Amino acid sequence: MKKLSSAASVLALFAGITIGATTPAYAATDRSGAVLLTIPNSSPCRGGRTVLEGMVAGPSGALYIIFSKGSAGDPALSRWVRDGSTWDNTSWTCAQGPVPIAELGHGNDLAYNANYLGGGPTLIATQGSQSAFPSAKVGIVHLNSDGSINPNADEVTLPTGNISGFCYSATAADGAGKYAARRLGKLWTHAGSGALTSGWTLVNSNLTTHDNRSDQGIDCSANYIWNTNSINDSTPETGWNWVYQYNWSGSDVESDIGIPGNTLMDEIEDISHIGSDFFIGINRNDGLADTVNVFTE
Repeated sequence: MKKLSSAASVLALFAGITIGATTPAYAATDRSGAVLLTIPNSSPCRGGRTVLEGMVAGPSGALYIIFSKGSAGDPALSRWVRDGSTWDNTSWTCAQGPVPIAELGHGNDLAYNANYLGGGPTLIATQGSQSAFPSAKVGIVHLNSDGSINPNADEVTLPTGNISGFCYSATAADGAGKYAARRLGKLWTHAGSGALTSGWTLVNSNLTTHDNRSDQGIDCSANYIWNTNSINDSTPETGWNWVYQYNWSGSDVESDIGIPGNTLMDEIEDISHIGSDFFIGINRNDGLADTVNVFTE
């Protein structure tokens, strides 16, 4: 998503008003945790791209992140690996990137399938967003056997119409695997096998959301789907980002998971997990370094 304007914050400071991370109306619990990775705008893995977009955990625990120039596009993919010692900011290094790939589109979300259509490890990128960049296409980015990024990508058009979030879980459907796609209040699912050009089922047309937030990435596991909604230009200074947890039918499991917006500085972009470790990508505004944080599931 684009970097938000902080004009309201500046005016408040000049007026001598102190703005804090006030608990939102829905009484959410703050589920953001320690910073695992800090990525300044000057990072060579960004190549001058200022906006953190979709993110997903891939083979061997590597983290794949899309960076873009916002409305100017020019998306690129990077791969981050850690030394395995700890889950902290010093254990991660950029192993590859930026790799420009036009098929990433807006790159609102990323999913990982270890053997997509029998062709090996693959990342699947949501080309569209909620409204500014509508698209029913996903980019298919193949990975090499060592997890490195192959820049020769494909694209597939889904029959669902425009989507803004996409995930895959190899453990869903009793280990047969399953996909989910989302836009606004709609949730579609697809069996883990077969082409993405058909076979989708609309399972819910009225997902729980509130506060007029913006669609960001989703994540899924054997039993659940997590939906992230970020602050935007209509959000008040004290507004929070939201994460919703559903079952695979789109019914609520938990609907008041909050990530503070910190006076519109911190904008959630995506969520992913490795085993029982969940984390979120935070696009930070006003030139601040973007981060990957622990998410307390």
